[in-house]
Amino acid sequence: MPEKSKFIVTYEINYVHRVQVGFLATDKDAAILSAKEAFDNGTIWDDTHEMPLLYDQYIEVGDDSLTFSAEPVSDFPEPDESIIDIRRKEQAFTDCDSLLKDVGSGLNFAMEVFSGLRSVQPENATPAFECPDCGRVYDDANQCLSDDCPSRDASTK
Repeated sequence: MPEKSKFIVTYEINYVHRVQVGFLATDKDAAILSAKEAFDNGTIWDDTHEMPLLYDQYIEVGDDSLTFSAEPVSDFPEPDESIIDIRRKEQAFTDCDSLLKDVGSGLNFAMEVFSGLRSVQPENATPAFECPDCGRVYDDANQCLSDDCPSRDASTK
């Protein structure tokens, strides 16, 4: 079996980046001038009520625009900042997804506990963790957490 070497393969696709943004202007030239200013200021992609982002697509140009090239290398370089940014975003989505699953599990557990507490109390009873005066949540000492609750005596305020 032949020995393998390292290569960096590059592929390129010719494309047009087409963006459409809404502008209020007195005429076409004023709208274009506003768009150029927003582009130069880096605000054209802000998607505001006054300047809504309407379309943002990369459109391949030509039928045979895909080309490949390969370059032998002794070692792969460190990833470009664009790849590091992609990896950070993917990790952030993964972390958020995990957090939401954990919160969902915690919420399901709390709902089971809550329904269990309601099932052992009479229908018209206030749950043990809810203040009968203000409806807010108790802490572990069965004391209302709200500073302005009428159930708290003057010495705790």
